[in-house]
Amino acid sequence: MEYIGDIFFSFVIFIIAYIIFKFDFSKKLARKGIIEKDFRGCYILKYPKHAELHNKDVIYKIDMDNFFKLNPKLKGKIPVIERPDLDVTNPNAKKEELEERRKIREKYAIKDLKME
Repeated sequence: MEYIGDIFFSFVIFIIAYIIFKFDFSKKLARKGIIEKDFRGCYILKYPKHAELHNKDVIYKIDMDNFFKLNPKLKGKIPVIERPDLDVTNPNAKKEELEERRKIREKYAIKDLKME
């Protein structure tokens, strides 16, 4: 009779694990802040002084050397876009940079975001 609680607990854990793998919640979780498995919608903007990882409209400041040293499998999967620094002498530099970022974001946007 002492083992009934342990058996019930093990059964509940098994059911939860089965549901997670059966309905593949990892796909649904991947769309909410974790990098996609196939890295669609992810890109890196590399400026001379810093770099930014863009993942589904969330921007992370990263160090390029450490990022690829810690994640060597991502080296050829995430596109790296070289960008020049802002030209402070040009009054329209910010506006042009925002326009270029919009074009890049549209290019790498995920088209099929429907949940399965």
